[in-house]
Amino acid sequence: MQKITILISGFLLLFLGTVMFPISIRAKEKNLSSSTVFRHLQKDFHSKIQDKNLIKGNWQRDDAAVELHISRLLENGSLQVNYLNSKFIYIEKAGWTNSSDVLRLFVIYRQDDSPGYSLSLQYLAEKDILIGAYVDGSDSKSYNVTFKRSK
Repeated sequence: MQKITILISGFLLLFLGTVMFPISIRAKEKNLSSSTVFRHLQKDFHSKIQDKNLIKGNWQRDDAAVELHISRLLENGSLQVNYLNSKFIYIEKAGWTNSSDVLRLFVIYRQDDSPGYSLSLQYLAEKDILIGAYVDGSDSKSYNVTFKRSK
């Protein structure tokens, strides 16, 4: 038991000597303050929040002749959107959120006067796509969907 304690103590001294000592020397060389450190952290935090306007525009579903036209994102979480396919689509409710660094939107609509259709999508900035789930109101089945920005 004493050998383990001595080994751990030796490791901690070695760690503190090789890692912590050089850090304290660099801190003395520079005129660092807590505001300098926290300013860097705040910059990183704010850069992760996505701009809501990134999802504005026209989107085409990659496996069907379905279009999503997002024209306006309101501060209250509402969304002005048109959903087009070969039939009349009545939008009941649409909205967006930007929580946990993920930009999401949802659309609830009626097709042929039948309720229960919906889209739940999230924006992937690195690929510039909307990806998520489509719920078919006629059979309540969920399908994975992808929308690509149309030019």
